Amino acid sequence: MKGANSSMTMEKVRTRAAASVDLPGARYKGFAPGRTTILHAGYRHKRGALKLPVDVVYEKDVALTLRDGTTVYADVFRPAADAAIPAVVNWAPYGKGDTGWMYLDNAKVVPNRFGIPRSRLSGLQSWEGNDPAYWCAHGYAVVQVDARGTFDSEGDIQFVSSQEARDEHDAIEAIAALPWCSGKIGLAGNSWLAMSQWHAAAQRPAHLAAIAPWEGTIDVYRDVIVRGGVPSTAFAAYIRDSLYGRGRIEDPVATLADHPLFDEYWADKVPDVSTITTPAYVVASYSNQLHAAGTLRAWARLPGPKWLRIHNSQEWPDFYEPSHVDDLRRFFDRYLKTIDNGWEDTPAVRMAVLDPGHEDTVDRAELTFPPTRAEDAELYLDGRDGSLRTNPPPTESSVSYGSSDEKPWADFRYRFDTDTEVVGAPLLTVWVSTDGHDDLDLYVYVQKLNRRGHQVWHQTADLGLPGGRRWMPLLHRLGVRKVGSAFYGGPDGVLRVSRRGLDHTPPHAFPQLELRRERPISPGEVVEAEVPLWPVAMRWHAGEQVRLRISGRSLLPPLLPSLPPSPPRPGTRHTVHTGKRYASRLRLSLMPS
Repeated sequence: MKGANSSMTMEKVRTRAAASVDLPGARYKGFAPGRTTILHAGYRHKRGALKLPVDVVYEKDVALTLRDGTTVYADVFRPAADAAIPAVVNWAPYGKGDTGWMYLDNAKVVPNRFGIPRSRLSGLQSWEGNDPAYWCAHGYAVVQVDARGTFDSEGDIQFVSSQEARDEHDAIEAIAALPWCSGKIGLAGNSWLAMSQWHAAAQRPAHLAAIAPWEGTIDVYRDVIVRGGVPSTAFAAYIRDSLYGRGRIEDPVATLADHPLFDEYWADKVPDVSTITTPAYVVASYSNQLHAAGTLRAWARLPGPKWLRIHNSQEWPDFYEPSHVDDLRRFFDRYLKTIDNGWEDTPAVRMAVLDPGHEDTVDRAELTFPPTRAEDAELYLDGRDGSLRTNPPPTESSVSYGSSDEKPWADFRYRFDTDTEVVGAPLLTVWVSTDGHDDLDLYVYVQKLNRRGHQVWHQTADLGLPGGRRWMPLLHRLGVRKVGSAFYGGPDGVLRVSRRGLDHTPPHAFPQLELRRERPISPGEVVEAEVPLWPVAMRWHAGEQVRLRISGRSLLPPLLPSLPPSPPRPGTRHTVHTGKRYASRLRLSLMPS
């Protein structure tokens, strides 16, 4: 059968039948290889959508042949001109054509389209992909490729792997050979479309001239499915069940039963980004529950040339913000059209500093992230009064909580005397024990409290509510923060204590768990555990407080409203030990604001 894998074959992992392309949810427009349509300037694809500013040639289901004989299909949108032009490629498993409206128009998933007006986009973009209306008007083709196994592309659907990397490599080379193409290819897109770019670029295809991964992790095991060693499969199952094809689909959720720890199966899904020399424009945020840490880890490992922009909003409104689209075009103009436009003078890092309750700083120029002038500071936990101290407490103490308690957590606070920024990845070193069990899960949060001691939140997306930020406390009481990733409370970390241990080989820019072995603990045994939190840049003003919250269950809302919350381990009681023998401490990278 066409579409067999090589190094990690589908026979070695669990699979299931892909969702049928005939189901209503697929919204499939049918298979039409060779059909070419001219969409004239002024054409409006959907009611209220952006009109096409130029004539566009729309070629449907263009065949691209991969090295193993498998054929995948692409939709091509290109300006109606004879000149050879570069291509912006969106590789995805979600479908071609107008799938970009699937979620934006679903108010239950994306209220108020997260502030993206219908009139901003043509509706011809694929989900989380680039809008042909804009790019064709600026002399680019947009090529939307259905990945192996999706819809009418042959083979079985992969869940980001080395096979998909080879497939995308071959598709890039096939697109570069099309008669209208200049031979220069750029990869772009958000989320899965960004994750696949890391894989493809690590294959170093000859005609790949630039990549623009917009919030895409490089490690689905550590960041999505088993973060901190705690299985959390609801989102991965949702994606798996939302992919349509005529064959089978790799099932990483079921395969987790055979591969519970990080091993060769999961390593196959981690690209070696240190081999990527293609110019890269990387976009990240601090608040993305899937991609924040992985994107920044990937950027740190890139040898360059590379540029990083860390924004303060949500991935979709940021991706389609007109000024950011123009910025991306400047990058592609430089490397796909070889226009000497001064792009190299762009700061290596443009970062946001979040300031809940006040105004964020956006696009601050830095040489690296975190800035080298940030200095590590240790704040010691004191169980006697729930404080964080700059010096170790003089006596031992402890604080306990149960998973079924009304408040199943322990809090520790520190008040800043001067305006201070926390920049980088916090690390909690904590001594813990549990009664009646051989394991415990830790959920750790660093939060900002205002001068009155109330938590303040950062809003990442426009929900279309009058008054903006002043409604947020009411929204929280009503549970509206369950809407996607519309609100952010600060960096967090997760650890299943039996899987404790940092990964030191190779060195990582931000602390990362190994997750290759298990070390159960005895009931009542006190052990030291290190919990990496995801990177952040956040400002505290004088008089505001850091609150460290340690819990036995997840306190974050599900990524999507339809997903179930993470269940706590029932009947367990945790104790946090502090002082003397138990030097529990929170490491923060601090700099004056």
